[in-house]
Amino acid sequence: MFQIRKKTVWVALLAVVLILGLVLYRPFLADFLVANRAMNNQLVQFGNRILFVAPHPDDETLGGAALIQKALAQKKQVKVVIMTCGDGYERAVIENFGVVSPKPADYQRLGKARRAESIAALNRLGVKQSDILFLGYPDGGTNGLWEENWDRDHLHRGRNGSDRSPYDFSYEKGAPYAGENVVKNLSSIIDQFHPTDIVYPDPHDQHHDHWATQAFVSYTLAQRKEPINEWFYLVHHGGFPAPWLYEPNRTLDPPYAFQHLDTSWHTLPMNQQEETTKHDAVNRYATQMKVMEPFLLAFIRKNDLLATYQPPVLGKVQGTGNVQESVEKSNPLFPDAVDDTLSREFLPTADLTAVSGIASDDAFWVGVKSRSGSEGRITYHVRIRFFRPEGVNRLDLTVQDSRLSAEKLAKNSMDLPAGARLQKGSDGFWVVLPKSVLQGATRMMMSADSYLGDQMIDKTAWRLVQANQSANEQS
Repeated sequence: MFQIRKKTVWVALLAVVLILGLVLYRPFLADFLVANRAMNNQLVQFGNRILFVAPHPDDETLGGAALIQKALAQKKQVKVVIMTCGDGYERAVIENFGVVSPKPADYQRLGKARRAESIAALNRLGVKQSDILFLGYPDGGTNGLWEENWDRDHLHRGRNGSDRSPYDFSYEKGAPYAGENVVKNLSSIIDQFHPTDIVYPDPHDQHHDHWATQAFVSYTLAQRKEPINEWFYLVHHGGFPAPWLYEPNRTLDPPYAFQHLDTSWHTLPMNQQEETTKHDAVNRYATQMKVMEPFLLAFIRKNDLLATYQPPVLGKVQGTGNVQESVEKSNPLFPDAVDDTLSREFLPTADLTAVSGIASDDAFWVGVKSRSGSEGRITYHVRIRFFRPEGVNRLDLTVQDSRLSAEKLAKNSMDLPAGARLQKGSDGFWVVLPKSVLQGATRMMMSADSYLGDQMIDKTAWRLVQANQSANEQS
């Protein structure tokens, strides 16, 4: 009898472990077991001048090896911009240099090593060193530059010990660690190179340096008038690329969590020579191979992936009936991936599903939806950048315990507009702003995030929204 009970206990414990494993690793298992192959297999057409923007040394090869090789084979011009030198990765410093407690000089040593690795890898892909630009911004800190350290009189200090680029090879020597300076550098590079196409990180990439790089490039392009084709590549999201193993005969498929998003995927098949060259290039990143080899090798597949997005257009409520009822029925501006991390699994009110926006006769309604409405213990932020002919204004809203406030994080920050209010909605909330905030805006960038205490739980993509002139008109 005792033996039977003991066996029953062990079976029950094993069942609990399996169930917990399925819950904890469901996003990774979904990517591995249920491939999302909704891709456009038509030949991707590029112009003659391609600008590739990478957050760290190695992202340009992981996400762009196929594109770079094919473009150069067709005699197109390729220029690569690398935002950081990857100098903030503590584990890489410790394991590569045997340093127990890294100091700023150790991080700078890593940055110089990773720069050399990128040059070697890109040379293997066919890119000349003169076509590789390193901006020297802080690894692990570009999101800070985007959000809090925007102005040049409020600089960010990186793990490299500096609030300015310490590298003499930086595009701008001594570049101050401020968001507005990143935009200045990107604008200058675009002015000089005149790209027909720009390739940069996917807005849904979960790494903070990646989504921040995407936000900076989108922000820079939103202020320009010339048409430039935009392409996106993904590096970090859940278990992507599944599995984290060297499997060169497997195809690279989009994450399962993206199947409900508005992403259009394009595949770039590689022949054997191109795939071998990519493998050789990846092996040039010695410092990273030492700490994350399985992940890097997982990008050596039969193809690379690129994505495109259509900017949503701000709509206007039609009719004279119940405005909120009409607003609730409007389509979201853009969706967000759901249920794709452990914390979001257990906090459905913080697992954001969509951002909405629509104009009525006298208001601009901005909505945030989650898997299970909103609640007081979760802090929500709604962030908007308004692009007007005279410049850019930012509005950073906080929703906490049914209270609405605005943060002033930069010189171009707006106060909470008079008359702004919070309105409960189905599966979330609406921030109702006076229609005047849209006056003169031709485009907007929008995002939302959720926090439990000081811990970020979810963050939507930063997406560009086209303003509709009729939606902006005052009644």
